[in-house]
Amino acid sequence: MYFDGDQQVAPMDFAISVAWSSLLQGVLCCDGDLLRLVHLSNQFRVLDAREVLRAGDEILTESVLNSVVITDAGKVVEVKATLKKQGVSIMEVTSSFLYRGKFTDYDKTFTRRTEQPVQVVCASRKDVEVLKSKPWLRWNADGSALAPGAVLIFRLETFAQNGSNKVFSKVNTEGTVWLKTTRDVIEVARVDYEAADVHGNIVLEYLARNGSSIEQPVYFETGGYSVLPDKKVFPASVAVPLWNCAYADVSGDFNPIHTNAYFADLAGLPGTITHGMFTSASTRKFVEIFAANNDPRRVKSYRVTFLDMVLPGDELDTKLYHVGMSNGKKIIKVVTVNGRGSKVLEGEALVEQPGTAYVFTGQGSQEVGMGMELYEKSPVARELWDRAEGSAVEACAHMRSTYGISILKIVRMNPTSETVHFGGQNGDAIKRKYMSMTYEVMEMGEIKRIPLFPQINESTLSHTFTHTAGLLSATQFTQPALVLMEMASFIDMQANGLIQEDCSFAGHSLGEYAALGAVGQVLSIESLIDVVFYRGMTMQVAVPRDALGRSVYGMCAVNPSRMGRTFGQQALKLVVAAIRQHSNKLLEIVNYNVENLQYVVAGELSNLCALRVVLDDIKKLKIDFAELAKEKSIAEIESGLSDMVQGALQTVARQVEEGGFPVQVRGEATMPLAGIDVPFHSSFLLNGVVPFRQMLCAKLDPKYINVRLLIGKYIPNLTAI
Repeated sequence: MYFDGDQQVAPMDFAISVAWSSLLQGVLCCDGDLLRLVHLSNQFRVLDAREVLRAGDEILTESVLNSVVITDAGKVVEVKATLKKQGVSIMEVTSSFLYRGKFTDYDKTFTRRTEQPVQVVCASRKDVEVLKSKPWLRWNADGSALAPGAVLIFRLETFAQNGSNKVFSKVNTEGTVWLKTTRDVIEVARVDYEAADVHGNIVLEYLARNGSSIEQPVYFETGGYSVLPDKKVFPASVAVPLWNCAYADVSGDFNPIHTNAYFADLAGLPGTITHGMFTSASTRKFVEIFAANNDPRRVKSYRVTFLDMVLPGDELDTKLYHVGMSNGKKIIKVVTVNGRGSKVLEGEALVEQPGTAYVFTGQGSQEVGMGMELYEKSPVARELWDRAEGSAVEACAHMRSTYGISILKIVRMNPTSETVHFGGQNGDAIKRKYMSMTYEVMEMGEIKRIPLFPQINESTLSHTFTHTAGLLSATQFTQPALVLMEMASFIDMQANGLIQEDCSFAGHSLGEYAALGAVGQVLSIESLIDVVFYRGMTMQVAVPRDALGRSVYGMCAVNPSRMGRTFGQQALKLVVAAIRQHSNKLLEIVNYNVENLQYVVAGELSNLCALRVVLDDIKKLKIDFAELAKEKSIAEIESGLSDMVQGALQTVARQVEEGGFPVQVRGEATMPLAGIDVPFHSSFLLNGVVPFRQMLCAKLDPKYINVRLLIGKYIPNLTAI
């Protein structure tokens, strides 16, 4: 037992003691000699993560006989018990047992199993019609309009009664068929198949030919690694008790082969064998300690097979390996050996990761070639890039067909210019797409809608995008490139079982779109590309540029803690406000990321340079703002700061006269955000909010949004959109 607050909680293994009487009812209904009965395996699976077995709980156990199968070693019986608390199923215990001997009563054998979920993609009309013709499918109203491209998920259960060792006297497969949509999965059909005197199962054979298993565990190619610390310091070993009577009393397993040497000898055993449940429990505790960091709730399932007999007095040594992932849970391989080197137990545990939030980065993190190594290695990442790029086989290929641009080329080569030609039918459609894109400006007190591409008209033959630092630094291409890279990384992690179910997620600025697309699934990749391309384009044209395409705006990160203990958020706000007031130009704190550690400031480059100079001067003079506040009034502090700011602005003005263009450099507490020449999140961009909101509303259809993926999981970035 362990304590959860002030309540005593039983470990997972105790469930088999609770379920033991119910499990035995299934075992005893089969013909066999109890003295030749041995325990083969145990499996525990948590069904409700909110519930545990607490002292004083009333538990109802229901058991079902899963299978009776004849093997070379004898007759194997598998029983599944479900533990319920107040009507809620909280845990499953599945145990298999072997009656050693020779059996031929195949007519009394059967299997009952839940099949692995299978996904079937109906790529063509022919695929749809073939599936609809199957007599074992019963379609409902939602399934009547099934169209090419539909993705179906089959969740089935099979019962097979044997007539002999080669023929099934009865086969029954039933279950549900679900259609995947952008919002949810919808039940569209039921499977109902029954046959007699058959050699196979036509439903499962169809799915094997036309579908692929999903929700499968993913194992590491390297074989994994040990999760145990130095065994000299933290040994994972146990000494088996010399007598099994105490465990028999606690567990309720009074089979005399465990406690009486005469019965063990009569059964042909070398001695009283230790309960398999004891070996299982003594091994599982090491999973809890070392793989789950002493947190019992993180162990979600535990399955072991008994490979050899354990005798009283044996020394058992356990090894644990992290060998793979399954839906965000660690797959822990469990191996226990005795002092003679014989493997006595082997199995797997699923261990939940600590609560994990997935956070998507914003603009400024881009670099040439980003995501391309993963593109070469990962099929799912490559499919996403190709679908967005336009090199996918399917018709939904997007960037090339809609905008005439290769996003892959921009990421790989970062060209300084790229020309879109408007020839042919597709070229004309691309041109009209550009002509339809507009944004709003304020002129003479009135809001006017003007084209994003005023230079493109009916007679335009081509348009060239340019940027002196390369098009990957052009906001309209930076944004889709970053979103694609982040989404590709996420779905690759998902395909490899690394993403925790029901995870929390968030994004910073642009990263919020990647987060909502990848985790929240609120937009298709095509719609998401449209949104972030338009977002980037409106920001790109919102700022004036010189003949070389340069903007006078930028951003920098500020770390007040580098200024000293007394310089914090309020002092930074005071400095920023003073520079803005004296220059009459843009300078704003736009991101409050980590209190007193990280802020982002946007504004004109000359003001950003002045901010660096002022902060460097304050640092150099070792000004103590706490002492200053005690000695001087706010007005006196502002007056002194005013002189410092004016001096900094004059210094920057001289540097611009000499150098020709303001250039940010790193300061004592400031760091320029390279590649950003738009004052993101500042009041300067307010005019773009209304048209962008209108586009978002057009792309976001509430009826296709699965709110269950968002509620309690999505952490909004309220000021960044």
